[in-house]
Amino acid sequence: MNRRVVVSIANLCVIAVAFVILIEYPQYADYAFYFLILWMVVGFVLLYSMRPSVPTPSANPSAEPSPFPSNAPVSAPLPSGSSSGSTIGFCIYCAAPVSPGARACPACGHALPGW
Repeated sequence: MNRRVVVSIANLCVIAVAFVILIEYPQYADYAFYFLILWMVVGFVLLYSMRPSVPTPSANPSAEPSPFPSNAPVSAPLPSGSSSGSTIGFCIYCAAPVSPGARACPACGHALPGW
């Protein structure tokens, strides 16, 4: 189980226990309140320290893989259930005009989804 989930569940349990103490044992209300405040600060610090790390950017941006599809020729078939080709009239990758029913963009070569 993820450590952040465990800390979050522990935070909820401490809040529940503090409210029970505040309601059932009013003579310990001050201690419960201060413990609750202290625990919430510690819980937030723990959650912040366990946050997912963000990858650092590379010095050479051309060495990173592009999040966009390549300009390679179309070799993959269309997704199943879409055999009619493009119906929107332009390529969603390069905005070139595409004739209705085309399965690939004539300008960039990407396979076109058939909506």
